[in-house]
Formats: sequence, C-alpha cells, structure tokens
Amino acid sequence: MEQLPFEDEEFDVIWSEGAIYNIGFEKGILDWKRYLKPDGLLVASEITWLTNSRPSELQDHWSSEYPEIDTASAKIKVLEDRGYIPIGYFVLPEHCWLDNYYDPMRKNFDAFLSRNGDREEARAIVEAERHEIELYEKHKTYFSYGVYIARKSNV
Repeated sequence: MEQLPFEDEEFDVIWSEGAIYNIGFEKGILDWKRYLKPDGLLVASEITWLTNSRPSELQDHWSSEYPEIDTASAKIKVLEDRGYIPIGYFVLPEHCWLDNYYDPMRKNFDAFLSRNGDREEARAIVEAERHEIELYEKHKTYFSYGVYIARKSNV
C-alpha cells in the first residue's frame, strides 16, 4: 500500500474500505492524493470515535491498537488541512460490523487455528480478535467506521 504502481492523476475515484487503516489515515490521504485527477474523489472508511468521551478500557485498547483513532470532526479537519474538500460523512450501521465483519470472522476462528497448526501465534491472533469483538459488543455506541467522502482540492 505504500508503493502503489499507479501514475499521477490516474483515477477519478479512490475507494478504500478499511484499508487505509494499514498505513494510517493521514499518511494514506497524503500518499493517495497524487493518484487522483483534479476534482477526483476519495472515499475512505476509518475507525472513528462517535463520542468525545468513552470508557477507559475502550480508549486504552484503541489508543494501543490504532493511535490515529479520532472523532469525525478531527478526521474531517485532517482532510481539509491536507488539500481535500469534505463533501460527505456517514457512520456504518451496527449490522455492517456484526453481520459482515465480526460474525464471519468468528465463524472462521477454528478453521484458521487448524490451518495454522494451532500454534501460539495463531491463538494470540484469535484471542486479540475475540477481545476486539467483545469490546465492540459492549461499547458499540462509542465507535464505528466512519465513511469520509472528499474531493481533491485544486488550490
């Protein structure tokens, strides 16, 4: 993701569902901007706080896992400060997390462990994912994925 094989101003739209997380929101929007044509659109989902305060166990978890987690207003400011014009934002609903992400992952834990010889490293990955799922089920009113839509500024 950090060395994409594309030409400058090659795309009208860059669509990133959850992937920007791998290199960080700010780095991603900066790196990918050059691939957008003038007035091109960036659509990126990003883990986002839904409230200004949250339980410490949740804050501690996400601060450790992904220090760039922040509120939508902060993410929008990053977009504005980095040469984008925000044109939309919405929060993914709960069923996207449960039905489309966590439940399928949970159903595949045993197969994952089996494929990996039930090694300690594989068990640690599954345990970390189980912990994240538990945190989501307990504290889902505090965080979600926000979907940010922004146009590349030509100024």
